Amino acid sequence: RFTAEFDFRTYDEEGVILYAESLDNTAWILLALRDGKIEIQFKNEFGTKVTSGGKAINDGLWHIVSVEELEHSISVKIAKEAVMSINSPGALFKQSQGFLETKVYIAGLPRQVGNTLVKQINPRLDGCIRAWNLMNQGHSGVKEVIQGKQSKHCLVAVERGSFYPGTGMAKFQINYNNLDNAEDWLINVTMTIRPSTDTGVMFALVSNETVPLALSIVDSNSSDSQKIIVTIGNSTVAHLESKKLCTPKKVLVGLLVTKQQLELSVDSHTDRSNSEQLSILHQAMMANVVTYLGGLPDVPLGSTLVTTFYNGCMEVKVNNRQLDLDEAISKHNDIRSHSCPLIMQ
Repeated sequence: RFTAEFDFRTYDEEGVILYAESLDNTAWILLALRDGKIEIQFKNEFGTKVTSGGKAINDGLWHIVSVEELEHSISVKIAKEAVMSINSPGALFKQSQGFLETKVYIAGLPRQVGNTLVKQINPRLDGCIRAWNLMNQGHSGVKEVIQGKQSKHCLVAVERGSFYPGTGMAKFQINYNNLDNAEDWLINVTMTIRPSTDTGVMFALVSNETVPLALSIVDSNSSDSQKIIVTIGNSTVAHLESKKLCTPKKVLVGLLVTKQQLELSVDSHTDRSNSEQLSILHQAMMANVVTYLGGLPDVPLGSTLVTTFYNGCMEVKVNNRQLDLDEAISKHNDIRSHSCPLIMQ
């Protein structure tokens, strides 16, 4: 019968922990997180079921999670204590010649499965799993896959936030226009950053092959500070110097832009600009812009001043909405959506 046990740690509130299916795809079981709580969905020859229960476990602490198929039910335990028992007529998976063979997917779904679930879910999950025991065979099979992939290794200690390793970006489609008047647009970005390197694009708007707005960190001429700059195309329209950005402390950065004025703030310092370059941004806002966090796609040389990927922790709000990287149109696999390395101060 199907069994799985492991230690689990996450700050994410929704995503697939594991999905197992029969070789002929006719039966399956999904173990997931929704609103921070464990959810089970399954299908076999007798029908489908979905249920959730227990307390929220997306608190960044380690929890022992186990799923066990019993004779007439599926039991889910957290910290060895039962939180759910789901009636299951008949075996979840059929045996073949005395063996039970399943395909197991960890932290995601095979592409074709999404629409067949009982209840739709955003499968992306940022968490950490250790002490695997699948089908009472320990970590056999899992260990070999994970060992060779550095990006799949757990961080020792984590805190809430998103971590950009300096190798990729996330892409969003965001509408900045006022619904009543398209000419009246607003870009209001607030972010909490803790950079690990001194150069990188944190936030950018891309229109075709141009970069009508970018907010970046760059190395300063001074040995103990960095600059945060705002560029329109390849012109700097606002900048502020900050002492030692690459420290364990987090820095608050704000960018407020209308067609008349641009305001950059870093902690308690502010730089304002009503540069005529804003007309270039206005033209782009009247067309179509795509939002990028942590870097840029391939753009022609000279279209902007900084193209390096951002490396470090960063949480971003755009027009008062917290951006969840699990909801990005696309995101580099190495970016951790909900966990940052914890730095002891």
